[in-house]
Amino acid sequence: MRKQWLISLTILFIGGILLSPTPVLAQEDPPDDNGIVIWNEDYTLEEGERLEGDLIVFNGDVTLESGSRVEGSVIIWNGSTEIEGAVEGDLVVSGGDITLGDGAWVAGEVVCTWNCDLEQKAGARVDGGIVEGIPLPPLPLDRIRPVPELPSLPRMWDAGPGRVLNWMLRVIRSVVAIVVIAAVAGLVALIWPRQTAQVGRTVVEAPLPSLGIGLLTTVAGVALVIALAITICLSPVAVLALLALSAAGLFGWIAVGAMVGERFLQALNAHEITPMWAAGLGALLITLVSTGLSSAFCLAPLGWLLIFALGCLGLGAVALTRFGTMAYSPSTGAVPIPPSPPSAPAEGPTAFPTPEPAGMEEEETGATKDE
Repeated sequence: MRKQWLISLTILFIGGILLSPTPVLAQEDPPDDNGIVIWNEDYTLEEGERLEGDLIVFNGDVTLESGSRVEGSVIIWNGSTEIEGAVEGDLVVSGGDITLGDGAWVAGEVVCTWNCDLEQKAGARVDGGIVEGIPLPPLPLDRIRPVPELPSLPRMWDAGPGRVLNWMLRVIRSVVAIVVIAAVAGLVALIWPRQTAQVGRTVVEAPLPSLGIGLLTTVAGVALVIALAITICLSPVAVLALLALSAAGLFGWIAVGAMVGERFLQALNAHEITPMWAAGLGALLITLVSTGLSSAFCLAPLGWLLIFALGCLGLGAVALTRFGTMAYSPSTGAVPIPPSPPSAPAEGPTAFPTPEPAGMEEEETGATKDE
């Protein structure tokens, strides 16, 4: 029975959305059709009146007076109902209250769900039972057939080489992921070197603000994504918000890696440090260390903590610097980065007067004196 009304409720709800929202009020002779749908109006079925079909009401209250009868189900969304008459189908109320008077009779089930309170008088009659809360049908465990047995593999393959192959595949997958992250880090640092360096500098100069802002951004971003995902019409926005949060976290991780790679190359006395190689090497190192610690059985909590701490540091620095477009100082906050001075144009060879031979100068001087 519960399965039947769930199917019926789904069909009626979809049909109610597709029907035109025509406001209907109870009259002396109710319309003779297969039911009515009411939007943003209250409905009253007066004493002695009959309604053929189902009654669906959105954002409105329903009153069935004594002696009235609904030859179908009554479904109310965001509204309350007062029943003194008869309902030959189910009574479903979501987001409202149900009051069953002494003369109420419901042939089907009474479902009170989603912030709904039920009050049943002593003379009220419900034949199909009462369901409060979110009704979930029981799992048909008795109908589940056993899974057919697969052909048994050789014991040697199942015990030895099979496990070795699975372990090798996991290792290869992890190595490929680490290499891809390092390559992406080098590419990002090559395209946006100033922004990457600015985020990494903020992590070093303001670690506590970066960690705190990163933690708050993570909590707020996850809460926002969940809130948007619950709303059906805003679910695409939730995907975009999740992508933006992931991009910010990846950029922060790359900036932290670039800082680590630069310090590592400086420790090796490298003469020329390019942003691309520093970011690629640093992202490779921190990803390798965090993944290795997370894979270890005893050190897994330390690896998860390292990933969380570095992720929050990088994300907070990204938020403080607006993706590296502004400089951040603990005393002054975020300030715009002054544009880099234009490079001085290359100076060409300076034209100097060609020296003349000494004899010619003396001849010209003597000619001038003779004149």
